[in-house]
Amino acid sequence: MRDRIKEYLRKHFLVREFGSSLKTELIAGITNYFTIIYAVMLVPEILIEAFPGAVDIHGNIVQDAIVAGNFTASEMLVALTAVAFTAAGFASIFMGIVTNTPFVQGPSIAIGTFVAYTICKGLGYTYNQALAIVFISGLLFFVLSATGAEEKLHRIIPNNIKYAVSAGIGFFIAFTGIEKAHIIDYSEAGVHFFNFDLSDKNNLSAVLAIAIVIFIVIMHKKRVHGSIFIGKIVCILLAFPLGLINSLGHGSFGYSIPITSLAFKLDFNILLDTTSPWDIGKSIMTVLIVIFAICIMDIFETMTLLIAMGNYAGVKFEKLKEKKELPRILEVDAVTTAVGALLGSTSVSTYIESSTGVIEGGSTGLTSVITGLLFLVSVLFTPLMKVVPSAATATTLIVAGVMMMGVIKQINFEDIAEAVPAFFTMMLMPITGSLLIGIGFGVITYVLIHLFMGYNTKINAALVILGILMFITLMFIPR
Repeated sequence: MRDRIKEYLRKHFLVREFGSSLKTELIAGITNYFTIIYAVMLVPEILIEAFPGAVDIHGNIVQDAIVAGNFTASEMLVALTAVAFTAAGFASIFMGIVTNTPFVQGPSIAIGTFVAYTICKGLGYTYNQALAIVFISGLLFFVLSATGAEEKLHRIIPNNIKYAVSAGIGFFIAFTGIEKAHIIDYSEAGVHFFNFDLSDKNNLSAVLAIAIVIFIVIMHKKRVHGSIFIGKIVCILLAFPLGLINSLGHGSFGYSIPITSLAFKLDFNILLDTTSPWDIGKSIMTVLIVIFAICIMDIFETMTLLIAMGNYAGVKFEKLKEKKELPRILEVDAVTTAVGALLGSTSVSTYIESSTGVIEGGSTGLTSVITGLLFLVSVLFTPLMKVVPSAATATTLIVAGVMMMGVIKQINFEDIAEAVPAFFTMMLMPITGSLLIGIGFGVITYVLIHLFMGYNTKINAALVILGILMFITLMFIPR
């Protein structure tokens, strides 16, 4: 029986034809899991911010706060983590089976941040309404992918803006981590930097987070797979004797996974405000612009990651196009985005960290299937998220943010006409707390500079239209 299964896997995934073996694919899949698990766990820690009252002004989860129905903030965090692992598991397996590529999928950090801070906290939508918007964007994403429009749209967006978006999201995430670690705190008197009075738990949290970040960097430089995840576990273990572990709420640890609080709970009803004709038009405009923004971010993320995969792992973008594998990958990405929203998770995308499995020799979809199965098993352990301290969350945010900022070296700072729009894109995200403002203002300034300078070879009608749409977005969406 075991031999039959092995032979079936070899034939279905063309393991021998790709010059690989079942053992190699297994090792690559496990390597991916320990490398990528930090990202899957990070998204729920960002999304909990979408629920009013779930997090205090210092970034700590208010465990017993009722945030949705009868669910507390700690229960909602468990549910968000469970659906994140579920979505990552099914999406990775689906990608592996349909495309036979070693690409692992999971909830997008960038779009998760956009949902929490812009759609929910900024525009006032509930999380379930945000899921409905993400679901619609997934369907539109599929249409764009199937018709080839997504690739055309990708081509008109300047490379420097694409890199700046990734770098800006990295700045935003890292800055959020610095706040959660209490390295800086805010009060009416202004911004306060931590000190070494370790009798104060906020200072102790800051020192622990900085120490773990240094520990993660050292492990990463020594090429330890899963260094971010290992650092997070070490931080949690150290937080116990230091008294920094989150309260369990009601004095007990209930082992439950309230996934039904999110799955299939999309709320389409209140997306349209029928109070008056003006409100109808305004609500339609807002929803359309948000859907457009998510699609643009999805395009930025997916296409950039596939190109970057060529640099990291030798999976060439042009080769994928020639073999007609690229359209299938993009279509799968769109389908998993819609399905992920149905399950209760935000937009699903391909992880650049998939390159670690490729480096280990993973060449077929069996690698991503193995990683996906491990993600599904991880659902059983999600109740442990209740005890994760803010310091552990902060270390993941800081290191992940810094890694995303790495693309900044690709920006052409020698040409000021390219550098200034990229600068606005990157810096306005953390300063304003809005990813949409950063992307919109970056595109608008790029178009205006190049129009007035007469650089007709760098812009076209489609890019000008994109700039106009971004201008409308910033004018009409409340901030």
